[in-house]
Amino acid sequence: MSRRIDRRHIFCLTFQLGFLSDVEANAVFESYMQEHVGEKADPEFIRKQFLGVHQNLKKIDEIIVKALKAWTIDRLNKADIAILRLAVFEMRFSDEVPASVAINEAVELAKSYCEETSPGSINAILGAVLRSVSGSEKTEL
Repeated sequence: MSRRIDRRHIFCLTFQLGFLSDVEANAVFESYMQEHVGEKADPEFIRKQFLGVHQNLKKIDEIIVKALKAWTIDRLNKADIAILRLAVFEMRFSDEVPASVAINEAVELAKSYCEETSPGSINAILGAVLRSVSGSEKTEL
């Protein structure tokens, strides 16, 4: 359960980056942690995952764009984009979480934070990402 809580914090931080692209990621992280995270969260895991998303944002967005069918990333809402970025990071750049868990957790986040149709769309997009990389190694950081 604690990883689910951590992931919600990472989602919130990643969502903020969609609006604060000119702000340094470390400053966003420090400010967020001071205000929102209780004792049950794992600050080091949150930092590692969030900064990993931030540092690999261009590559992550390229992967998402390739998986979209007849859509552009600009047509997705900001919450969906943040969830997809986190899940793609976990699937392609992190050894912390198996791909199936990353997809399931992304769908659960979408159920809580997004529109009614988002969980299905996110599942489909991440399924396409998974199929495009099946058999390949995780991307090097």
